[in-house]
Amino acid sequence: MRAIRICIQNIRKWTYNKRIILCICFGLLFTYSYTGGLRLLSESMGMKMSPWLYPFLITFRYMKIVFMAPVIFIFCDAPFMDSNQPYVMLRTKRKVWNTGQILYIIAGSLLYSFILMVATVMLNIGHIRWSPYWGKVLGMAAVNPGKLSEYYTTIKVPAIVVRYYTPLQAMIFAFILMWLSFIFIGLIIYVLNMATKTKLAGVLVAGFFVLLTAFVDGYPIINWFSPISWNSLNNIDVAGMTTFPTITYVLGMYSIMIIVLIVITYIVSARQEVYVQEEV
Repeated sequence: MRAIRICIQNIRKWTYNKRIILCICFGLLFTYSYTGGLRLLSESMGMKMSPWLYPFLITFRYMKIVFMAPVIFIFCDAPFMDSNQPYVMLRTKRKVWNTGQILYIIAGSLLYSFILMVATVMLNIGHIRWSPYWGKVLGMAAVNPGKLSEYYTTIKVPAIVVRYYTPLQAMIFAFILMWLSFIFIGLIIYVLNMATKTKLAGVLVAGFFVLLTAFVDGYPIINWFSPISWNSLNNIDVAGMTTFPTITYVLGMYSIMIIVLIVITYIVSARQEVYVQEEV
């Protein structure tokens, strides 16, 4: 129960943490800007689009960097030792405190994923009509990408996603994969920052994984070794038709890596010194 309280306390700090507020604002701004092409396509076709934009938010390798960068900055201050944390650690055991921080990374990743998902709908609400299907606008964007290429740096709608996933399937898988990739980034930063007693090592390694996806996306074999590439449905094999990693492999590897990182946090946190960082 104390671990949950620590998690909730950290989440509450988002409301007055300028860095995190700025990260969320950037995420919303990028979402609005990046989906602009679909709004224009919707207007040119004279019809509204279905609300299933979220699965396509990070299918373009370079925009994936843009959307992953705020995640790094949200967790860059790991192990979250602000002026209040030493007192929390004195009142709880190290394992309880560490569990609270892990829950915070999981909950924070979930919250940011949810914010992006809601943003794809709310920021385009004037151009959206409810439909259980992909609809003509997204269908056109998938089968005729040239229509979207008229609009500079806009969202990409891979035909393989529209063809082999229902909207509900795509939304569920996209949300889970994005959530897991955010947790992975958060834990990487948390573990390395604690181990090195700096706020730089974890950010650098997390940044490397994010940048790596820009180089390996589109190369199926190399994608097997690029965890951030796995959060895009167009980089997942469907029915054994490509050499991309399968959804079973991706979910299994994410689970294994997250579990291993969590175990490492307990080992490293047992030797964690109590020190105070200035809040950013």
